[in-house]
Amino acid sequence: MDRTVEVYCGAYASGKSETAINRARQYALRNEKITLVDLDSVEPAYTLRPLVEPLTKMGINVIAQTSYLGLGEAATYVNGAQINSLSEQGDIIIDVGYGAGGLDILDIINGIEKEKNLHIYLVVNTSKFETSSVENILEYIQFSEGLEKRPWKKFDGIISNTHFGDETRKEDIINGYKMTKEAAEKIGLNIFAIGIPENLDAEFEEKYDGVPVWRYKRMMPSALW
Repeated sequence: MDRTVEVYCGAYASGKSETAINRARQYALRNEKITLVDLDSVEPAYTLRPLVEPLTKMGINVIAQTSYLGLGEAATYVNGAQINSLSEQGDIIIDVGYGAGGLDILDIINGIEKEKNLHIYLVVNTSKFETSSVENILEYIQFSEGLEKRPWKKFDGIISNTHFGDETRKEDIINGYKMTKEAAEKIGLNIFAIGIPENLDAEFEEKYDGVPVWRYKRMMPSALW
């Protein structure tokens, strides 16, 4: 099947879920068939479950957790729909939870190693301790790759998503991008996109430093139960 599978992961509160949601919205706005898979098995209290209805109305097919079991690092189980999510038609976006396993959680998805257009991205928010310096970013990239090293399980690029919630300023985004770019260049990765909140839309062109700028519609604050 000639389709794209994109995976987004990152540290806690990096904005990986918001990134995955807004990437799915891009597909939906182009009237392309898109499935968004919630694979956060670490924090069941902060998953895509509460957003299924509004996302579905946007034209996004959502596969999410169905259980409220577990709390924080106690984790929860994954269901058959998540495991077999690649049986869905069209393009796929996978939102991976943070945690020690990193990309190893992808091993539960049937057939992922056979996908020809698989792209894995790390979402970096330099306002978070885990990725607050060039050295920390490099360490977190290695940490996030997980323990099971396989040829397909590697990062294709980074999403620069430095933010301070509603207090985010243009200079915060630019400074975070510069730090993230420096780290990425040390290991030969590209910055795939720069995430910005909708309220800063007018302050950015479609690209910054040649990198696409993604405008985020913030939805995750309403997902916490």
